[in-house]
Amino acid sequence: MSILCGAIATGCSSTSDPTPSEPQVALSGTDEQIFVGDSIEMNYDPNVIMKRAEAYFEKESFLEAIVEYKHFLDLHRNHMLAPYAQYKIATSHYKRFKTIDRDPEPIQESLAAFRKLLTEFPDNRYEAEAHEKITSCQEHLALHDLFVGQFYYNRESYLAAAHRFKHIVERYPALETAGEAKYHLAETYEKLGNVEWAKDWLIDLVQDHGDHPFYESGMQMLTKLQSEHPNLNIPDRPNEQEEPIRLAKVEPELSPLDILAFPPLEDESTSGKADKPSECSIGSWCESSPQTKTHQPTSPSFSTTSPRETCQPGQWC
Repeated sequence: MSILCGAIATGCSSTSDPTPSEPQVALSGTDEQIFVGDSIEMNYDPNVIMKRAEAYFEKESFLEAIVEYKHFLDLHRNHMLAPYAQYKIATSHYKRFKTIDRDPEPIQESLAAFRKLLTEFPDNRYEAEAHEKITSCQEHLALHDLFVGQFYYNRESYLAAAHRFKHIVERYPALETAGEAKYHLAETYEKLGNVEWAKDWLIDLVQDHGDHPFYESGMQMLTKLQSEHPNLNIPDRPNEQEEPIRLAKVEPELSPLDILAFPPLEDESTSGKADKPSECSIGSWCESSPQTKTHQPTSPSFSTTSPRETCQPGQWC
């Protein structure tokens, strides 16, 4: 009888070699059988699905891991491991992101998934880390826009550059990158011949970002503008004005070549995020409060036609 039991146990083994290989031991004791087959247990059992997802995650097969974590949530949303599955979906997307000059889609998906974790699973044990990762995702997205804006600026496509820089200021005002974007906006509008708007952005920079690395550069550029344009109304101490100057949102017109070079900006309202809070705070999305006093400059006098260059579809232009 004992011999029969031993034979059954051997037959149930996932491999003919009774000694597990080193990689199998590293994958939390899982075996290859969780990746193959079509049994009810393997498709519906929460423990089997979670083990399969974890094995993929440890192998850094993040897309496959995401599929399994989502499968777990589809079947077992009320399971005690459901918040963990959502957390690992967000983390898997985050780990897929490489550098700011690549497609930002993974970091956008991660941002949406961490927000979903906070809204659908409140008071979960991963809440503090989720807030940190949301801020980190926003920083990556802001740096991506900064990279694209500087690319356009170097190609003398100034309106397209302004479009990206303003997106940073409007979407991520609490990040340090917003201060740098304001400085580059001033440079961009100076190139376009609108020194009044360049001045306004510099004043906004020195008022809101007194300890920013670009503060001194902003003050120097203000001095330069004042010397070159004596008629500009620049306060003696612009950093001590009572009310910061805010610019009206003016969307530049993008050429087909601009749109071809980089995808259009994604509206975060469609990325699965929670309702917008009424007040801005670090780690959360917000817009300017309706009560904020704004300074509305007059329409620019320069042409709104974006500089064009000839290039082939599929190329950076």
